Amino acid sequence: MIVASVLRSGGDFKPEHVYALQKMCAKYLPPHEFVCLSDVDLKCKTIPLMHDWVGWWAKMELFRLPSALYFDLDTVLTGDCTVMIEAAKQHDFVIMRDVYRGQYNPKAMQSSMMYWSKPVDLYDKFAALQMYTAGGDQAYIEHFMRDKVTYWQDICDGIVSFKADVLPKGVDDAKVVIFHGKPRPWEQTRIPYEIG
Repeated sequence: MIVASVLRSGGDFKPEHVYALQKMCAKYLPPHEFVCLSDVDLKCKTIPLMHDWVGWWAKMELFRLPSALYFDLDTVLTGDCTVMIEAAKQHDFVIMRDVYRGQYNPKAMQSSMMYWSKPVDLYDKFAALQMYTAGGDQAYIEHFMRDKVTYWQDICDGIVSFKADVLPKGVDDAKVVIFHGKPRPWEQTRIPYEIG
């Protein structure tokens, strides 16, 4: 299994955040190969980004990979994820239901954590069109994959949002904590985070 991340230069994320995620994956995931798609020199296996797609649009290059488990760099793994990965392997494409929009639109997607077991043509479509749309990569994936996905929340427990679950509800038994937006994991003290 390939576990993938993306680091594009010029933003909030740095190589040490890649190494932090790599270390968490080594601790909490079944055996895998960790890779980072990047335009930065890294001390881990790197796949060069082929395009200068701005911001989160660089994530569309993930779909050059025929299969992978993907985490945003501001994801924190806090427990054994073996059961959730085994659950994902029963499906073609697994993505998060958006923690906010999903309350009124059950097909709303959030691309912080994804898994696909066979090739997905999202890269080719985006490379041909390069249409930057409102809502970013999530909206693009949502448009093309609307009826072809399984949602993490429907197949396993233990994936929570820092802002929507941990802060207001005090959820402390998660295995994966999604930090979408601010604060970043290194800007808070509630969930342990160690720079790699």
